[in-house]
This record gives sequence, C-alpha cells and structure tokens, in this order.
Amino acid sequence: MSSLLGAKLFYLQVIHGRQLALEGLNIRVQELPIEVARGEILDRNYQPLTNTAKQYSVVVFPGQLPKTTTQQLVKLKNILDLSSEQLEDVVDSLHTNEYPFRLVKGISSEAAQKINAMQIPGIVAIAEKVRYGQGLLASHIIGYINSADNKGVSGIEGMYDEFLRGNQAEYVAAIVDAGQQIIPGLGYKRLKLDIGNRENNVVLTIDKNIQQKVEESMDLSIVKGAVIVMRPTTGEILAMASRPGFDANNLSNYFGQSSAPLLNRAISAYQPGSVFKLVVAAAALENKMVKMDDVFYDPGYIDVNNVRFQGWDYEKGAKGYLTITDALAHSSNPIFIEVALKLGAEKLISMAAKFGYGSKTSLGFLGESGGNLPEADLLYPGDLANLAIGQGFCEATPLQIAQTVATIVNDGIKVEPYIVRSFTNSDGAVIKNFQSQPGKRIIGRQTAEKLKKMMTAVTQYGTGQAAYVKEFGSAGKTGSAETGRTNTIGKGINHAWFAGYTPLDHPQYVIVVFVEEGMSGSNVAAPIFHEIAEKILKS
Repeated sequence: MSSLLGAKLFYLQVIHGRQLALEGLNIRVQELPIEVARGEILDRNYQPLTNTAKQYSVVVFPGQLPKTTTQQLVKLKNILDLSSEQLEDVVDSLHTNEYPFRLVKGISSEAAQKINAMQIPGIVAIAEKVRYGQGLLASHIIGYINSADNKGVSGIEGMYDEFLRGNQAEYVAAIVDAGQQIIPGLGYKRLKLDIGNRENNVVLTIDKNIQQKVEESMDLSIVKGAVIVMRPTTGEILAMASRPGFDANNLSNYFGQSSAPLLNRAISAYQPGSVFKLVVAAAALENKMVKMDDVFYDPGYIDVNNVRFQGWDYEKGAKGYLTITDALAHSSNPIFIEVALKLGAEKLISMAAKFGYGSKTSLGFLGESGGNLPEADLLYPGDLANLAIGQGFCEATPLQIAQTVATIVNDGIKVEPYIVRSFTNSDGAVIKNFQSQPGKRIIGRQTAEKLKKMMTAVTQYGTGQAAYVKEFGSAGKTGSAETGRTNTIGKGINHAWFAGYTPLDHPQYVIVVFVEEGMSGSNVAAPIFHEIAEKILKS
C-alpha cells in the first residue's frame, strides 16, 4: 500500500511541481532520473545482448543531510578513496546543490553495500543498468546510442530506435515530510513514470554462443577484418563480427583512429580476390561453356593484349594440365582468365548480378555497401581478366560472399540474409515474427552440385587444406586480393579470404573469414575458418 502511495505522490510531484503538498499532507517527493527506458536487444534464444551489466552510483539528497556530517563524510571519503581536495569539492557541492545529484558513479558493489550500511541521511548507493557490457561482444551489430538524447545512432540501436525507445523513465526518489525527514515506511524508492509508449524488444537471429566463439577466435588472429556465420537454407545470420571492435561506453576513445574501429567490415566492400572464381565457374558451367572433364593447360601465366597475368605462385612454374575442378582447387589464375575470356563480359556480369554483386542485400543494415560490379560494355579484355580473379573494378562485402556460398550450398537457390527474428513488447509477448523469405533459383541444381564438388577439392587437396574439418568435412574457396600497396620490404599487401561451409553432409553453417591485409587466404584465413568451424561443431 505504501509503495502505491509513494508512486502516486511521485507522479503528482513530477507533473505538478517539486514543492506541491498533497491536500494538506506535508509530504513531498525529491527525485533524480536514473534511467530512461529502452528495450532489450536479445539473441535467438532470448539471451540479452544489452543491459548485461550494472554500475553503482552514490546519490545525494542535500535537503536531508544533517548540519554536522563531518564524521560520516570522512567515512565516505575512505570508502570511495577520495583525496582531500575531492572531499572539499564534495562538501562544497553538498552546500550548493538544491536538488538531488549523483556524487560518484562506477563504484564497486562492495563499496555500495558499505555506504548503505552507514545509513547516512541523504546519501544512498543505487544500482543502475549499463546499456553495454564491458566486452566488445556484437558491438557492430548492436551499435550505440547518443547518451545525450537516448537515440540510436548505428546498428540495431539506430535501425529500430523508435521501436526500442519508450517514454517510461525510472527515478530514485526520497519521500520526505516538511522538515526534509524521510517518511517512515517510504524512504528511498525506485519509481517508474509511464507517460506514453512502453519500450519494446528486438530479438535477433544471432546465436550468442556462436558469436562469442567467433569473436574469441578473431581476438587471437585478426587485427582488422570480419567473420560471418550464416544458416544457408534460411539466410539467418548466426554471427557477424568486425575487428577492431569498440566499447560503446567509451566512444570518444575511437573517433579519428586510423584503424576505423567503428566501421563494420562485415558489410563493407573489398576486392574479393580468388573467391570470385566461384562466380566465374558458375557462369561457365551454367552456360555450358565448360564441362567437368575439360582439360586446360596452366603455364604459370597468360598474356592478354600484351599484358601478362601471372599465377599467384608464378615462381613455381607451370601447373600443367588441369580440369576445371583442379583449376579451382589450386586457384589457377591463367585458367580462370581463359575461361572468363571465352565466356565473355556480358555472361559473367549477368551471373555476378544474379548472385547479388553490385547491390545491397535485403538485410537493410545501416552502413551496408552494395559493393561494385562494372558494366559489361565498359570492360576491355584486360579488365575482364582482372575481374575473373576478383581484382580491378570488382568489390564485394563479406556478407555478399556469404550469400554466394549459401546459394551454392542451397542447390542454386538464393535466399536473402536476415538478422531480426521477432519483435516483442516489454512483457516479452511477440508482436511480430520474421521468417525466411522464399528463395529464387539463379543456377541449376546440377551446376550447384558441381560447384560443391569443386569446393570440396579445395579443402581436400588444394589451397584450402588448412580449412578442412576432420569428422565433419568442409569445403570452400581461398582468396588473396591484391591491394596495390606494398609493405616496408616491398612485398605486395593482400587481403586474405576464406569462404566455405560445413559439414559436408547436410551443411549447417556458411562461414566467411576476411582478414584485411592478412596477405594469404591459404595460410591466414583458412586456419581461422577451421578453428571457428570446429568450435561451433563441437560445442
């Protein structure tokens, strides 16, 4: 009954003024806003990704402080480990502040317990939710808010800001009499003021457990880059992470950094390198320009209009005669350039566009790039040769690459990726469910089956052997994309890729690993794929 009375008193005080007395009762409410309601962002299993931590603050109600509080303040000083100068500032603030204020925030729970045990009139330690935990988990997915107005700026926070943001505010309040003394039975209260819409929650397709495993591996091996884990049959994003990460509680630390930690590299565009050979192979097989038993010759290079394009391992000499499967397994630049020239720019660009290159996905994520796909009639033979090996004008996001692999795994049917599973209200009741949309066939089932066999060869005896997962099996494609820059010893700097899936039977996970300036897809990205796949499959 007393809590209901306190809530009513509090409501009237906030609406009608701080000094309003209630119908002759000498009861007043002093309040300090401590939290503005904002809905939770949850993983697919309703595990929270926001509000996972809390902090403790010391709140002061100046009107209730006794005239002589020196002894109590000294004890407070010792608990909070304040300097003498800080203590003087505290004393000054107690005399100059009329309304309640935070004295200190971010103290330990032990310190909070000690302060409350002292029972100093006018001083209380409270627990407050921290929107973002101390780790970096899913920071680029969640995004962040502008603390000044509680509005979302990036990620899910920005995309669904109005949905997440409610009008319900929480306060810490003191119910006092005319002499500023605490009313027995009421005292300090945490009260909520509901003046409009309640907050709602966003449930993601992300699996927190998988996201954690992905980010653990990234922290050990990737300074700059991205990883995506997708369910190939549905398009559900199970994990999406970018490095470097950021702590949304301390955003100012990241502004202006050359490593661009706020950039979501999972949806940013880069040259895909030899991963794009999957598209070349799909176009050639689908247009019946190449058969699986066709034999090509790789001399280690190919000349196109008097420009020599070398194999990635040119110094080792000719690879000799190879089938198209062997050419993909060993990532033969000369053979894939030969195939692309035979195929022609129009057919290759058409196939790439069907896979989704050059366009944003339907994910609708803030900051997503559509990449770049050149127009066919603007490509000279040398440009087409570059495109065949994922260089030149071609740029793609890790998300687009994941969609490519998922389409192949899904027997040629392209499904759109999605990351929001449902909306729920503040009580947890489902408001709206989101489901995978019907896919669209872009290549034939037989073509997809051939591509899967070719990708299996990559991990069994080709450039991606480091990505092979024993017991479960895996398949994929390596990529090392030239950036046009060199390091201090004059060696070219490459981006490293591995895009693949696991298990081989009934594939459950498409995993794309991108390491910015990682140099080698075979030596850098493929082992990371292996580590992540094993962690997920064996968990």
